[in-house]
Amino acid sequence: MEDLPGGRVRVLTQETQIGRPAAALASERPNPMLNGHQAWLDGLIGAAAE
Repeated sequence: MEDLPGGRVRVLTQETQIGRPAAALASERPNPMLNGHQAWLDGLIGAAAE
């Protein structure tokens, strides 16, 4: 997490897709890993807004 000007924050996420379970999830559409990260970020936004 990084403070930015204007009351903003940058959150950098990174994932690795190693192993059969991760590879299987990576090939699904919609991508459950991507959707999970987005849900986590949405939760952060909601918590920060409270």
